[in-house]
Amino acid sequence: MGERADVVVVGAGLSGLCAARKLRAQGASVVVVEARDRVGGRTFTQQIGNSSFDLGGQWIGPEQKRVHALVDQLGLETARTHTDGKKVLEVEGKVSTYKRSITSMSVPNLIQLTGVLSYVNRVRKRVSPSSPMSAEGATALDGETLETWRSRVVKSAKITAVIDAAVRSIFGAEARDISALYFLMYINAGGGMLNLTEAQGGAQQDWIVGGAQALALALAKDLGDSVVLATPVRKLVQTSEGIDAVSESGTIGARYAVVAIPPTLAGRIEYEPSVSVSRDQLTQRFSMGAAVKVVVTYEHAFWRDAGFSGEVVSAEGPLSVVYDSTSHDGRQPALLGLVVGSQARQWSSQPLADRQRRVTGALARYFGDAANSFSDYRELDWGMEAWSRGGPAAALPPGVLTHSFANLRKPEGRIHWAGTETATEWIGYMEGAIQSGERAADEILRRL
Repeated sequence: MGERADVVVVGAGLSGLCAARKLRAQGASVVVVEARDRVGGRTFTQQIGNSSFDLGGQWIGPEQKRVHALVDQLGLETARTHTDGKKVLEVEGKVSTYKRSITSMSVPNLIQLTGVLSYVNRVRKRVSPSSPMSAEGATALDGETLETWRSRVVKSAKITAVIDAAVRSIFGAEARDISALYFLMYINAGGGMLNLTEAQGGAQQDWIVGGAQALALALAKDLGDSVVLATPVRKLVQTSEGIDAVSESGTIGARYAVVAIPPTLAGRIEYEPSVSVSRDQLTQRFSMGAAVKVVVTYEHAFWRDAGFSGEVVSAEGPLSVVYDSTSHDGRQPALLGLVVGSQARQWSSQPLADRQRRVTGALARYFGDAANSFSDYRELDWGMEAWSRGGPAAALPPGVLTHSFANLRKPEGRIHWAGTETATEWIGYMEGAIQSGERAADEILRRL
């Protein structure tokens, strides 16, 4: 290689590409180095017939201004998630339906859910995503798991099951795996738990026609030969004059670097000299969620004909959530689902035929036997992706936020950090990825 640039960006997901875009717009020379043979990171779009379906990050909420602006700037379009009709809740082995928000249900023991969410909403507002360790009671909240904290707040078994299902869908993890403080910080960055879990008016409201990976493909096209694929960076070497990104293909020299990959993967890069102990310990403790995204296509949208929206929240599994994913033109009916948390960790060890049977069997419980007669079945286990190691995002266990979190965004010499986990708005979402990349670019521009 032997290239030189003002900035080398490690990772061609949305955060890395948006960092590179902003740097180049201000006149800096940039090289983006990506380990995969494609761009897009945790977005990945596949063709099924003549339609595009997302097997990774997909949705955009109405409050996510950066990603909506980027869609417009790149000449792309969005479509609205189908929400008309009955929605399904499966809890304690029973299937119920509701029409608006889950909080409107009159199922016994669920009437209290509104009060529980209101309390969580009040507490999360105290935990700033910029400085969670300064929140009132931060040490105590970071000293226990979300499961322990939730057990004090929620007494109903049904509400507990619903909350835990939502946690799985948001984090790809169980409530026992996550610091209570991290949970509150994360949901505060997205405007609250209902905002993160709802389709209409929430984080799952819209999606990109042609697939979310279209964003990264368009950004990479604009950057041209500055994007280098299939080149994992193994080592970053800082000197008084610059920084070298070392791969098996050679070395790229730069004045500064942006590392725009998940914290767990950033911790696997060798740094010379070593990063701070606090930074190293932080990346060691981050754990990626476990998520498998499934898309099942059909000849007809039979669930719509039966009056269902396609939305499901299940505390039983294997699908924690389901949405209608029919193509924007209506020609390819489809349902998508997420297998997350502990069930996802064992998913790929089962034969494919068994996995298909479990998924379509669950869909049949919700929408009828027609769900068993599918046209195509696709899935992607993000835990099997070497350059993601899970999804949708990484989370922290107890005892880390209040000790090492200050090092998450703090530059280490010439190295700056991006990636959706480093965002202060919409952590874990494409919006957060864009914000983090632009923030890292701004930091470097002030130094150039």
